[in-house]
Amino acid sequence: MPPEVSEEKFSKPLTFRNGRLPLFAAGATAVALLGLLLSLPYSFGVGASTFSIAEFLWINWTTNPEMQHGFFVLPIIAYLIYQSRGELSEVPLSGASLPGLLVLAGGLFLFWAGSQADVTSIGLVSLMGVVVGLVWFFLGWRMLLMLSFPIGFFIFAIPIPGLDTMVAFPLRVIMSNASAAVLEFLGIDVIRQGTGILSAPDPLLGLPAGKKFSVDVADPCSGIRSLFALLMVSALYAHFTLKSWWGKWILFLCAIPLAIAGNLARILALTLATIAFGTEFAIGKNALTEPSWFHMATGYLVFAVAIAGMIGVAWLLGQGGNLKAKSTELLQNLHQAPGKPDRALNSVPSPPGETGESPREKNRRPDSPY
Repeated sequence: MPPEVSEEKFSKPLTFRNGRLPLFAAGATAVALLGLLLSLPYSFGVGASTFSIAEFLWINWTTNPEMQHGFFVLPIIAYLIYQSRGELSEVPLSGASLPGLLVLAGGLFLFWAGSQADVTSIGLVSLMGVVVGLVWFFLGWRMLLMLSFPIGFFIFAIPIPGLDTMVAFPLRVIMSNASAAVLEFLGIDVIRQGTGILSAPDPLLGLPAGKKFSVDVADPCSGIRSLFALLMVSALYAHFTLKSWWGKWILFLCAIPLAIAGNLARILALTLATIAFGTEFAIGKNALTEPSWFHMATGYLVFAVAIAGMIGVAWLLGQGGNLKAKSTELLQNLHQAPGKPDRALNSVPSPPGETGESPREKNRRPDSPY
C-alpha cells in the first residue's frame, strides 16, 4: 500500500519531483494518440458502414442493458486519479523506458490486428495496452504501479462479446433451481419446466400446473444485468475500504454469489406477490414489454440485498485484518519480555543475615577470617 500522506501534502497541486514536463508530455501524447485511435473508422460490425471505437462504446452504453454502467467508468477513473494526487506527486519519475516502448508498440499492433480482423473488442483491449505503454514509457514503472487500478478499471466499460450469452443461461438455470428449492422449503409445492417455475397441480381443487402462479426466469431475472454492475461496484468498494490484496479479491469475487442472492430475493418476491395479488399485479401484462410497477420496483431489491451483503463481507474482512494485527502485536509483546513472570515467581527474599552465597563464596570475601 502507498504511504499515508498528510492533509497539507494532499492539498498541494500535482507537482512531480522531476518537474511537470514529463507529465505534460505524457498527457499531451496520450490525449492525441487515444483521440486518434478512438475516432478512426475501425470495424463494420453488422452494418454496411464502418464505425469508430468511440461510436461502438456509445451504442453499447445507450442500448445494451448490461453495459449502461459504462457511463460511470470514465468519471470514476478521473476521480481515482484526482483522489490519489498526493501520493502520485511523491512518485519519482524515470526517463524513457524501453519496456514501456515495447508495450506501447504491442498495443498499437494489437489495435491494427483487431481492425484487420474486424473485431472491435480487440481494439478496446488494445487501448488499455497503449495507455500502459504510454505511462511506463514517459513516467516509469513506479507510476504505472500507482495507476494500475484506475487503468484496469476501464475493463468495466468494455462490452465483451458473447459473455452475456455464455453467462445468462447458466445463471437462469441456477436461479430457477434455487428459487424452486426455497419455495419447496417454505412449503409451496412447485414444479420446474426448463427455467420456468409453476405451481404444482392440485387434484382436490382441480387446478392444473401453473394455475396459481407461473414465473419464468428470463435473462433480465437471471442476474446478468446486475452482475456486471455489481462487479464494478465491489471492485470500487474494496479499493476504498480494504487494505490487503487478498481481501480486495475476496470481496470482488463475492459479487457473483451476492448478485445471485439478490436476484433470488427478487424472484421469490415476484412469486409470492403473484400468489397473493395475481399475475398482472406482480408481473404485468407482459414481463418484457409491459411489466408492472411492482415488477420494476423489485429490480432495486437486487442491489439492496447485494450491497448490504457487500458491506457485511467487507466488515468481516476488515475485522479479520484487525484480529490478525492484534494477535501479531500480542505475540510481539510476549517475545519482547520472555521469562519475566518466572523470575517474579522465583525471586524469594533471603532471610535476615542470609545473603544467598555459597560457603566457598563466603570464604573468598576480604572480611572473611578464613
